[in-house]
Amino acid sequence: MKITICGSMKFDEKMSEVKGQLEGMGYEVEKPNVAEAHTYGDDLDKNADIKQGFINEHFRKIDTSDAILVVNEDKNGIENYIGGNTLIEIAHAYTQGIEVFLLHPVPNVSYADEIRGMHPISLNGNTAEVASYFEKLPLVRISSESPVKHLAVSRGLRKAGIRVRTEGVKVESGVDEQPMSIEESYEGAMIRHENLIKTDKVADYFVTIESGQHLAHKNHSLFGCAVIMIERVNQGRKIGIDLDVEFPREMLDKVPSQYPDLGILVQKEYGSKLKDPYPFFTNNQLTRAKLLEEAVYRVAVQLEAI
Repeated sequence: MKITICGSMKFDEKMSEVKGQLEGMGYEVEKPNVAEAHTYGDDLDKNADIKQGFINEHFRKIDTSDAILVVNEDKNGIENYIGGNTLIEIAHAYTQGIEVFLLHPVPNVSYADEIRGMHPISLNGNTAEVASYFEKLPLVRISSESPVKHLAVSRGLRKAGIRVRTEGVKVESGVDEQPMSIEESYEGAMIRHENLIKTDKVADYFVTIESGQHLAHKNHSLFGCAVIMIERVNQGRKIGIDLDVEFPREMLDKVPSQYPDLGILVQKEYGSKLKDPYPFFTNNQLTRAKLLEEAVYRVAVQLEAI
């Protein structure tokens, strides 16, 4: 799971300490850009573009996290200080349904009620409580070990109000690695999901995501597609079919003649670290993880309330 640390840059040293503690527990951790600390004290009213850059950068970190942890030490004579910048980061996380941890209790400030209204979880100074919290959540078994799919499931379910922890099991789909139609993707999802159930692993939910491509219309090239299966134990299975973005023909023409798939293409031609072609033809606005997250969310909201 990934946690992004938030807080005043005056607490940078403490944030680094907390980052180390969380990483020691096995979490992936982000913190604010240290460069922001060097501009602290500048008149940022005259440097709004600089401040905007820091805000957007940190929002992007929150957008790919399962939770945030606010380091709220004492500052300016206020115990457990949370300033305006951190307040908007808390609100940003809250709108996505992800957990908001506070290192210390809510401060006595004029907007304390607004902070409490977003139901933060106070750790009372003990970061070990993060692991204790997550261990008590319902367990989701995913028929994949892909970090992208785990992030999509975690965030998609959270957005639907279902907070969970995830574990992956690698199972076979029985179809090509790159399904070329919704029908093939659906078949692969069904086989993969049944193989997941057969592992006899205990869980509260079982989830399968099978991604592929589909020719939706003769006048267009292939679109990305995904089949989502969410099964709550003893309460049935919900299935969704998602069609997303049209792939550029100039990319598709190179697969499989030059590259086995689009992921390898963007790694070789664009130097991408991830096997994700979407940012390269959506002006860096979409990622595979974000598209799958939305697809999971649209299925999750159809589950019957517990």
